[in-house]
Amino acid sequence: MSSPWSVGGAAALQEHAPTAGAALGGLVALWPAALSEIQLATIRMVTAEGLGLSPLRKPPTGPRRTAEVPQAIVMAFAEQFAADVSEIGDDLRAAWLEAMGKDAFDGALAVYVADFVPRVRVVLDGLFGHDEWFDTTLVRSDHARLLMDEFIHEVSLLDHLDPVTTELVRLRGARQHQCRICMARRSLAAVREGADASMFQQVDDYRHSTLTEAHQAALALTDALIWTPANLRARDVEAVRTNLEPAEAVEVVLDVMRNATNKIAVALGADAPEQAGVQLFEVDEAGRLYFP
Repeated sequence: MSSPWSVGGAAALQEHAPTAGAALGGLVALWPAALSEIQLATIRMVTAEGLGLSPLRKPPTGPRRTAEVPQAIVMAFAEQFAADVSEIGDDLRAAWLEAMGKDAFDGALAVYVADFVPRVRVVLDGLFGHDEWFDTTLVRSDHARLLMDEFIHEVSLLDHLDPVTTELVRLRGARQHQCRICMARRSLAAVREGADASMFQQVDDYRHSTLTEAHQAALALTDALIWTPANLRARDVEAVRTNLEPAEAVEVVLDVMRNATNKIAVALGADAPEQAGVQLFEVDEAGRLYFP
């Protein structure tokens, strides 16, 4: 009998999270109308190749537009977004915002997709075995936010992980990306399940913590996606396979990508906390975030 860990990354995604996987496919096919062929191709090349990953499908290169955003700004923003979004400085941010104008968010969303989907694919392959990933034809759209919201919604509906693990993974990613609003939030569902301030603090040094082996495996997988997706360590793969179910592992990977939409807010300087102190949140049965 074959192992559930040897089905291939794409097959594991389809088996354990088909609806979220379909929403992810919508993002992969997204070509924000505000971006030219050259801009999207540059974004998809720079974000992936800087991490040693295979880029998403690039559009055919067309003629340069006379009013196109300078390539230097596109490349610098995309490269820093992928490498460490918390290090995007005021000058680069201002240059992006000025150059992109009203399209700054849609452009940053294209960078996020180009940055994170190759990470998801290579890590799922590392856990479940190499697989073939096929990109659908790119579709120009003015509805980038709606596609992102659909993906977030579908991932939020996954329920294989317990609330504590989900929250530890979210908080680890928030601290790695230095998203101020995310770091100031805490899941009320996790608190009800016994998580407290002491447990949340341990995510910073989880390998030397009293967190469970399952929690540590999930956090190591989180770190791999964020920092070393092309070099998933054998001991971390083994820890995931030993301490998590396949469906749980897929959910961790998708959670990390869903949570990493905070990179857009950080990149654009839109991550200021909504209130002083800790803000508790809930996710309702429809996958919507709200604040009780």
